[in-house]
Amino acid sequence: MKNRYDLVLFDLDGTLTDSARGINNGQCAAFRHVGWPVPSPAVLRTFIGPPFGNIIRQTYPDMPEETVQELMQYYREYYNRQGAYENSVYPGICGLLTQLRKNGLKLAVATSKPMTPAKQVLDYFELSSRFDYISAESDSDFGRGKETLILPVLEHFHVPASRAVMVGDTKYDAAGARKAGIDFVGVLYGFGTREEMEREGAVNFVETVSALGKFLIDNF
Repeated sequence: MKNRYDLVLFDLDGTLTDSARGINNGQCAAFRHVGWPVPSPAVLRTFIGPPFGNIIRQTYPDMPEETVQELMQYYREYYNRQGAYENSVYPGICGLLTQLRKNGLKLAVATSKPMTPAKQVLDYFELSSRFDYISAESDSDFGRGKETLILPVLEHFHVPASRAVMVGDTKYDAAGARKAGIDFVGVLYGFGTREEMEREGAVNFVETVSALGKFLIDNF
Protein backbone atom coordinates (compact mmCIF):
# COMPACT_ATOMS: atom_id res chain seq x y z
CA MET A 1 0.00 0.00 0.00
CA LYS A 2 1.30 3.45 -0.87
CA ASN A 3 2.56 5.44 2.10
CA ARG A 4 0.29 8.20 3.26
CA TYR A 5 3.27 10.44 4.04
CA ASP A 6 6.09 11.89 1.98
CA LEU A 7 7.78 13.63 4.90
CA VAL A 8 8.35 12.69 8.55
CA LEU A 9 9.53 15.30 11.05
CA PHE A 10 11.07 14.15 14.32
CA ASP A 11 11.48 15.97 17.60
CA LEU A 12 14.92 15.38 19.16
CA ASP A 13 14.83 15.17 22.99
CA GLY A 14 12.53 12.38 24.13
CA THR A 15 11.89 11.16 20.59
CA LEU A 16 15.24 10.38 18.99
CA THR A 17 17.41 10.47 22.11
CA ASP A 18 16.95 9.91 25.84
CA SER A 19 18.51 13.19 26.94
CA ALA A 20 17.02 13.55 30.43
CA ARG A 21 20.21 12.90 32.40
CA GLY A 22 22.36 15.51 30.68
CA ILE A 23 19.64 18.16 30.55
CA ASN A 24 18.53 17.73 34.15
CA ASN A 25 22.09 17.45 35.51
CA GLY A 26 22.89 20.77 33.88
CA GLN A 27 19.71 22.40 35.12
CA CYS A 28 20.29 21.22 38.70
CA ALA A 29 23.85 22.54 38.58
CA ALA A 30 22.58 25.87 37.25
CA PHE A 31 20.00 26.25 40.02
CA ARG A 32 22.63 25.50 42.65
CA HIS A 33 24.96 28.01 41.01
CA VAL A 34 22.45 30.88 41.27
CA GLY A 35 21.37 29.87 44.80
CA TRP A 36 17.80 28.84 44.00
CA PRO A 37 16.25 25.59 45.28
CA VAL A 38 16.72 22.71 42.86
CA PRO A 39 13.33 21.74 41.35
CA SER A 40 11.77 18.37 42.12
CA PRO A 41 12.21 15.54 39.60
CA ALA A 42 8.59 16.00 38.53
CA VAL A 43 9.19 19.68 37.73
CA LEU A 44 12.52 18.95 36.04
CA ARG A 45 10.75 16.52 33.73
CA THR A 46 8.56 19.35 32.42
CA PHE A 47 11.70 21.31 31.50
CA ILE A 48 12.56 18.85 28.72
CA GLY A 49 11.06 19.91 25.43
CA PRO A 50 10.33 23.64 25.49
CA PRO A 51 13.07 26.28 25.19
CA PHE A 52 14.70 26.61 28.62
CA GLY A 53 14.26 30.37 28.85
CA ASN A 54 10.54 30.12 28.09
CA ILE A 55 9.88 27.48 30.74
CA ILE A 56 11.97 29.26 33.40
CA ARG A 57 10.03 32.50 32.98
CA GLN A 58 6.77 30.58 33.00
CA THR A 59 7.61 28.49 36.07
CA TYR A 60 9.44 31.20 38.04
CA PRO A 61 7.78 34.52 37.16
CA ASP A 62 9.36 36.18 40.22
CA MET A 63 12.94 35.22 39.32
CA PRO A 64 14.93 38.41 38.60
CA GLU A 65 15.97 38.80 34.99
CA GLU A 66 19.67 38.87 35.86
CA THR A 67 19.24 35.56 37.69
CA VAL A 68 17.42 34.07 34.69
CA GLN A 69 20.27 35.09 32.42
CA GLU A 70 22.96 33.76 34.79
CA LEU A 71 21.11 30.47 35.24
CA MET A 72 20.72 29.96 31.50
CA GLN A 73 24.34 30.85 30.82
CA TYR A 74 25.58 28.35 33.39
CA TYR A 75 23.29 25.65 32.03
CA ARG A 76 24.42 26.35 28.46
CA GLU A 77 28.08 26.01 29.44
CA TYR A 78 27.43 22.75 31.30
CA TYR A 79 25.42 21.29 28.45
CA ASN A 80 27.99 22.18 25.80
CA ARG A 81 30.81 20.78 27.94
CA GLN A 82 29.24 17.48 29.03
CA GLY A 83 25.45 17.42 29.17
CA ALA A 84 25.07 16.81 25.44
CA TYR A 85 26.96 13.55 25.86
CA GLU A 86 25.04 12.35 28.94
CA ASN A 87 22.55 11.09 26.42
CA SER A 88 21.73 8.04 24.31
CA VAL A 89 19.85 7.20 21.12
CA TYR A 90 16.71 5.19 21.83
CA PRO A 91 17.15 1.55 20.76
CA GLY A 92 15.72 0.95 17.32
CA ILE A 93 15.83 4.56 16.12
CA CYS A 94 18.69 4.08 13.67
CA GLY A 95 17.02 1.02 12.16
CA LEU A 96 13.74 2.92 11.88
CA LEU A 97 15.37 5.83 10.06
CA THR A 98 17.03 3.42 7.63
CA GLN A 99 13.70 1.70 7.03
CA LEU A 100 11.91 4.98 6.38
CA ARG A 101 14.58 6.08 3.94
CA LYS A 102 14.29 2.78 2.06
CA ASN A 103 10.58 3.47 1.71
CA GLY A 104 11.33 6.78 0.03
CA LEU A 105 10.33 9.12 2.83
CA LYS A 106 12.01 12.48 3.38
CA LEU A 107 13.21 12.88 6.97
CA ALA A 108 13.67 16.05 9.01
CA VAL A 109 14.36 17.10 12.58
CA ALA A 110 12.19 19.84 14.07
CA THR A 111 13.49 20.67 17.54
CA SER A 112 13.04 23.56 19.95
CA LYS A 113 16.68 23.09 20.91
CA PRO A 114 18.98 25.87 19.65
CA MET A 115 20.72 24.91 16.41
CA THR A 116 24.27 24.65 17.82
CA PRO A 117 23.55 22.10 20.59
CA ALA A 118 21.06 20.29 18.34
CA LYS A 119 23.77 19.79 15.71
CA GLN A 120 26.23 18.89 18.45
CA VAL A 121 24.02 16.01 19.58
CA LEU A 122 23.05 14.86 16.09
CA ASP A 123 26.67 14.90 14.91
CA TYR A 124 28.00 13.13 18.01
CA PHE A 125 25.53 10.27 17.64
CA GLU A 126 26.03 10.15 13.85
CA LEU A 127 22.40 11.03 13.19
CA SER A 128 22.85 14.19 11.10
CA SER A 129 23.51 12.31 7.87
CA ARG A 130 20.27 10.38 8.31
CA PHE A 131 18.18 13.51 7.88
CA ASP A 132 17.52 15.67 4.85
CA TYR A 133 16.85 18.84 6.84
CA ILE A 134 17.31 20.13 10.39
CA SER A 135 15.02 22.85 11.71
CA ALA A 136 15.97 24.26 15.11
CA GLU A 137 15.66 27.46 17.08
CA SER A 138 18.23 30.21 16.77
CA ASP A 139 21.04 30.07 19.31
CA SER A 140 19.06 31.59 22.16
CA ASP A 141 17.15 30.10 25.06
CA PHE A 142 13.76 31.29 23.86
CA GLY A 143 11.37 29.94 21.24
CA ARG A 144 8.31 30.94 19.24
CA GLY A 145 6.32 27.72 19.02
CA LYS A 146 6.95 24.42 17.25
CA GLU A 147 4.86 25.39 14.25
CA THR A 148 7.49 28.01 13.33
CA LEU A 149 9.97 25.15 13.00
CA ILE A 150 7.63 22.85 11.07
CA LEU A 151 6.43 25.27 8.41
CA PRO A 152 9.91 25.99 6.95
CA VAL A 153 10.42 22.24 6.49
CA LEU A 154 7.20 21.93 4.48
CA GLU A 155 8.28 24.90 2.36
CA HIS A 156 11.77 23.48 1.84
CA PHE A 157 10.46 20.19 0.47
CA HIS A 158 7.35 21.65 -1.21
CA VAL A 159 5.31 19.03 0.62
CA PRO A 160 1.65 19.81 1.42
CA ALA A 161 0.67 19.60 5.07
CA SER A 162 -1.60 16.64 4.29
CA ARG A 163 1.45 14.57 3.30
CA ALA A 164 3.55 15.24 6.42
CA VAL A 165 3.58 13.95 9.99
CA MET A 166 5.29 15.19 13.14
CA VAL A 167 6.64 12.65 15.65
CA GLY A 168 7.09 13.98 19.17
CA ASP A 169 6.67 13.34 22.85
CA THR A 170 5.24 16.54 24.36
CA LYS A 171 2.28 18.87 24.18
CA TYR A 172 4.51 21.41 22.43
CA ASP A 173 5.06 18.99 19.55
CA ALA A 174 1.34 18.19 19.36
CA ALA A 175 0.37 21.87 19.42
CA GLY A 176 2.93 22.75 16.75
CA ALA A 177 1.69 19.99 14.45
CA ARG A 178 -1.92 21.09 14.91
CA LYS A 179 -1.11 24.73 14.19
CA ALA A 180 0.94 23.77 11.13
CA GLY A 181 -1.93 21.59 9.87
CA ILE A 182 -0.01 18.30 9.77
CA ASP A 183 -0.67 14.92 11.36
CA PHE A 184 0.92 14.02 14.68
CA VAL A 185 1.92 10.82 16.42
CA GLY A 186 2.85 10.97 20.09
CA VAL A 187 5.55 8.64 21.41
CA LEU A 188 4.84 7.55 24.97
CA TYR A 189 8.42 6.48 25.71
CA GLY A 190 9.49 10.14 25.96
CA PHE A 191 8.99 12.87 28.55
CA GLY A 192 5.46 14.16 28.00
CA THR A 193 2.15 12.52 28.83
CA ARG A 194 -0.68 11.22 26.70
CA GLU A 195 -3.15 13.47 28.51
CA GLU A 196 -1.14 16.63 27.78
CA MET A 197 -0.82 15.73 24.11
CA GLU A 198 -4.52 14.84 23.87
CA ARG A 199 -5.40 18.29 25.16
CA GLU A 200 -3.57 19.66 22.11
CA GLY A 201 -5.60 17.49 19.76
CA ALA A 202 -3.37 14.41 19.48
CA VAL A 203 -5.17 11.17 18.66
CA ASN A 204 -2.38 8.83 17.50
CA PHE A 205 0.02 7.31 20.04
CA VAL A 206 2.67 4.60 20.13
CA GLU A 207 4.51 3.12 23.08
CA THR A 208 7.65 1.83 21.36
CA VAL A 209 9.98 2.63 18.47
CA SER A 210 8.85 -0.59 16.81
CA ALA A 211 5.23 0.51 17.02
CA LEU A 212 6.21 3.87 15.57
CA GLY A 213 7.65 2.13 12.51
CA LYS A 214 4.41 0.18 12.11
CA PHE A 215 2.38 3.38 12.34
CA LEU A 216 4.46 5.18 9.74
CA ILE A 217 4.78 2.36 7.23
CA ASP A 218 2.60 -0.69 7.77
CA ASN A 219 -0.64 1.10 8.53
CA PHE A 220 -0.65 3.23 5.39
